[in-house]
Amino acid sequence: MLIFQKVRRKLRHFWKRRKSKKDRLLLYELLVLIAVFVLFIQMKYRNRFDDRHRITEINLPDHGQKSNSAAKIPIFEGPKNARQEAVVKAFQHAWAGYKKYAWGQDELRPISKSYSTWIGAGLTLVDALDTAIIMGLDQEVRDGAEWIENSLTFDKDHSTNLFETTIRFLGGLLSSYHLTGNQIFARKAEDLGRRLLKTFTGSKSPIPWSNVNLRSGTTSSVYDEAVMSLAAVGSLQLEFRELSRITGDKRFEKAAFLASQQIHENGCNGGLCLQFIDVHTAQFRDKGLISFGGRSDSFYEYLLKQWIQTGKRLDWLISDYEAAMSSMEEKLLRLSEPSKIPFVGELHPLGKFFFGSFFSTRMDHLTCFLPGTLALGVAHGMPSRHLTIAQGLAEGCHAMYQTKTGLAPEAIYFNMDPKKMDDFSCEPSDSHSPLRPEAIEAWFYMYRLTGNTTYQKWGWEVFQAMEKHAKLDVGYASVRNVKSLPVEHNDLMESFFLAETLKYLYLLFDDARELFPLDQWVFNTEAHPLPIHSS
Repeated sequence: MLIFQKVRRKLRHFWKRRKSKKDRLLLYELLVLIAVFVLFIQMKYRNRFDDRHRITEINLPDHGQKSNSAAKIPIFEGPKNARQEAVVKAFQHAWAGYKKYAWGQDELRPISKSYSTWIGAGLTLVDALDTAIIMGLDQEVRDGAEWIENSLTFDKDHSTNLFETTIRFLGGLLSSYHLTGNQIFARKAEDLGRRLLKTFTGSKSPIPWSNVNLRSGTTSSVYDEAVMSLAAVGSLQLEFRELSRITGDKRFEKAAFLASQQIHENGCNGGLCLQFIDVHTAQFRDKGLISFGGRSDSFYEYLLKQWIQTGKRLDWLISDYEAAMSSMEEKLLRLSEPSKIPFVGELHPLGKFFFGSFFSTRMDHLTCFLPGTLALGVAHGMPSRHLTIAQGLAEGCHAMYQTKTGLAPEAIYFNMDPKKMDDFSCEPSDSHSPLRPEAIEAWFYMYRLTGNTTYQKWGWEVFQAMEKHAKLDVGYASVRNVKSLPVEHNDLMESFFLAETLKYLYLLFDDARELFPLDQWVFNTEAHPLPIHSS
């Protein structure tokens, strides 16, 4: 900021010294030329899709009928083919390691055969239980439900993150309740919801605090400053709304929805929002970047999914979503060189406005949620052009897995220089893989809508790579560097590996494309299915 202030003072001094109209006219012309040059550079590197990214087959639900107010619970008969059977075995292997060495704790450390503690409330168990339900694993479900009923408590003198606790714990309990009808899950969800609600009631604005002590209710920020990330603020609504529906307590939905409305009222530049929001003022902070990766991603996902969850009654949600997708296509969507692989980069704005911003070709693996969300939107009436974009980005996400291990890193940089031969590169700091689900999630939606078995093929290749490079004697482990062999591991099995990655693989291999119809169910950002209501 000091540099910009010095430059501004010098420019003001320089302007005042130019007293003649002729000098000032020349400066005006120079500024116009600079602006034209900037626009020319942006257009020069603006790549559009060509016909090779168009889809010919689209299977869509009947939009003439309203969304169901009560989703039909599928009958979970277990795996129907060899690929699903393999995924179920992988889940059982991971679950068995967790049960033996980390039961009731948060996450398994498969190398040291121990566990990690976040808040000490059985994170992996709660997060993964609905996966076991969907796979028809009766014994695992009984064991998990028994522990939740007799041992799960959120009366912890521990600060926990509102966003992660909501999408994993609360989402998992709500989903397990809807898939089984077991009231214990609803009661535990309500207890947790009341504790998390204090992040809202403890704030002077509609923006909640990022952390809360589950016992005392003391709130705090995970950052040095009192800010919340865009994704954290905008990815609470599905869970809190569903909690209000099953309890009859409207406070949950109201609190989370007011945060959504605040972002809407703030307005985003062309539909794309900055990454951080001030808890005190509820306004965007003049920092961060424009991205569909970490700290921003699921905000855009929940614009669409809230609209679907509420029976498509809230027009501003879908308007904001459409504006964001249009701006994404215009400002962030590019093609790599030399293979023309579609990707979504990042925009680093200088201040709250896009003028003077610079584009980065970095794409998080987290961004791979986007083609799945675009495809889901098309299933609910969005333009077919979105499915064209989704197909291209699904290819871009598949490119991330073209490594020595067949696993994707956390992020890659795509190349836009025609003189270079490699389409992308990966920095050492981004080369690890925690076995994330986003690309598989996207391929699930793409297969569900198009029936193109290429997406199943890609998923199977990734699953085999996980079996080869991430499976240990006890559970599975994150891979330190996907670019080198033999692999080294981090001593951690993330809860989302069971809750999301294996679940989406199992659903991707549902050849009949019948489990969880997209006009009856909506998945939260942790892959927990929740019913769609008509209002």
